[in-house]
Amino acid sequence: MGQCRSANAEDAQEFSDVERAIETLIKNFHQYSVEGGKETLSPSELRDLVTQQLPHLMPSNCGLEEKIGNLGNCNGSKLEFGSFWELIGEAARGLKLDGPVPGS
Repeated sequence: MGQCRSANAEDAQEFSDVERAIETLIKNFHQYSVEGGKETLSPSELRDLVTQQLPHLMPSNCGLEEKIGNLGNCNGSKLEFGSFWELIGEAARGLKLDGPVPGS
């Protein structure tokens, strides 16, 4: 993967809304990945992140809770960021926005 610039206060002014959202997802992933380093989430860490930071995805999550449960059934399972990204993307597909998206 290519090297990305780090975000500091000066760079943040240049970021688009989408870039800031991606940065927030990455920061939250690292904030919740306590067991075994910052590169993976355990099933319990993933559940904590999703229930605390993405509460609107959990009720109608298209099987998100089941996927977290299945991850926990595998001994020593850890979720890397790429898999987390895919999982959140799957869950977000079912999310319905109220009204038009600003700027569209």
